[in-house]
Amino acid sequence: MTQKNRTWQEDLEQIFGGSVNQDTLEEAAVLMVSVSAIHLEYHAVCMRALEEGIRAASKGDAVVIGIVNRSGYRVGSTNEARELLEDFLRIYLGTFNRFTSSTVPRMH
Repeated sequence: MTQKNRTWQEDLEQIFGGSVNQDTLEEAAVLMVSVSAIHLEYHAVCMRALEEGIRAASKGDAVVIGIVNRSGYRVGSTNEARELLEDFLRIYLGTFNRFTSSTVPRMH
């Protein structure tokens, strides 16, 4: 699934390179949730990478621009990168919550 001791940057690079690439954020979220809803450790990796990416972009860390731009998406500033990551996190969490709430067995 994921390698231990990976940095959030490596995980974000993998998420954007493997899932987001040039698909829509919605399509990427569905792909990620197809794994993370079953393997919660991957959900934790996704959350950490996106949250740390947002934090880094908020502090002006340009590494986030490179990660995003290598995926096929284009941002020109850390502010644009932060906004994209915030949107993606919102979409990912919404998709995750919808999927997991619909698959949880209900007690009657």
